Amino acid sequence: MILNKDIKTIILVANKHELSFTATNESIFIHEIGVGKVNALLSLATLYEDIKVLDIAPILLNVGTVGSTRYPVGHVLYPAYYAQGDAYTDGFFLENTLFLKGQGVIESIPLDEFPYQEALLTSDRFINVNTAFYEDIRQFNPLAFDMESYALANFCFQKNLPFHSIKIVSDNCDGTVKDWESILGEISGRLGDILDQFMKSLKKEKAAMPNPVS
Repeated sequence: MILNKDIKTIILVANKHELSFTATNESIFIHEIGVGKVNALLSLATLYEDIKVLDIAPILLNVGTVGSTRYPVGHVLYPAYYAQGDAYTDGFFLENTLFLKGQGVIESIPLDEFPYQEALLTSDRFINVNTAFYEDIRQFNPLAFDMESYALANFCFQKNLPFHSIKIVSDNCDGTVKDWESILGEISGRLGDILDQFMKSLKKEKAAMPNPVS
């Protein structure tokens, strides 16, 4: 399927193996964005140009795997806070760092209102609790870590696009990421089922909204 004027929802997934899901109708478009913030942002920026040409307003839904020190493998998360998870967490680096909130509508909030413990932190690496890097961010005790969400949420904030995310824990940040492929076989189908339920709930919410008065 190619992007067309009938598309209502675009599912953004870093790697197609993360998600076992078949679109049930022609209004759903699945787009593989690649692993990491740079790949995700470039892919979404290119996709956005096509969205503008078609003059459509789809919901963007990021689905994929995360590492978490707090939840077991297979646990499903619905993040509503996003932050840059690399080293730029203090000093003058904060001047150009946004702290984002939302499921659907994304907004920027002040750092002193940002709950790191409820946040998904996006980094350019797989997090390992046995490294010096993790010691620098241990105190944040975040919901989970991934490699794309902040870039996607930030882009959607800048372009005023509706953005949702669903994540499933694939590792506990303990250095066992080498088992990722075998773990995906166990959890990608469950993530697909969760996504299917989420899509149905979004459809019901939209149907229940009052029609605008002309």
